Amino acid sequence: MRFALISAVALTFLSRSAAAAPAKAAERPAESDAPSISTASDNKGADDTAAVSGAKGIVFGVNNLPTVGGFLFVSPENSLRLNLGFGVGLKPDVTAALSVDAAFRHHLTNGTLRPFAEGGVQFAYDGDIDFALKGGLGVEYFFVPRVSVAGTLGLALRFDNGGNSISIPFGTTGLLMNVFF
Repeated sequence: MRFALISAVALTFLSRSAAAAPAKAAERPAESDAPSISTASDNKGADDTAAVSGAKGIVFGVNNLPTVGGFLFVSPENSLRLNLGFGVGLKPDVTAALSVDAAFRHHLTNGTLRPFAEGGVQFAYDGDIDFALKGGLGVEYFFVPRVSVAGTLGLALRFDNGGNSISIPFGTTGLLMNVFF
């Protein structure tokens, strides 16, 4: 008899605490309501790179001149690029050269190794005004999601010395490092 009475009291107590548990659970914020913490993995695409629509960053490169610039991805495959170059020659005379490049790059595939085609224009000043239309093929490799290196090989239609010299150099190259914000 005593066992039956203790069992009845225990069952009553357990049923009351079980009924109160959902009410207490409702008082706690759900995990999805908790504030999120930004991590380096935010804004990664399905291919585990930061090349997503709206991604921005900075470019360090070596083309005809050492360059620094920026980029904006308008889609995971397409980006707009702007580079500024500066160089100084010391022999036989001290000279300086400036350049501004604007380009459009289309990646042919997604993933950490991404071949691309690009085209653009270049304006330069090295004592006179130079202009070029450029195109090329290259590959970009993401060794971490927010940092990549790229190499290009292309050709250009150049108008140098204020248009007095016109050339089509093949093998215009560039090595670039891209850092995503």
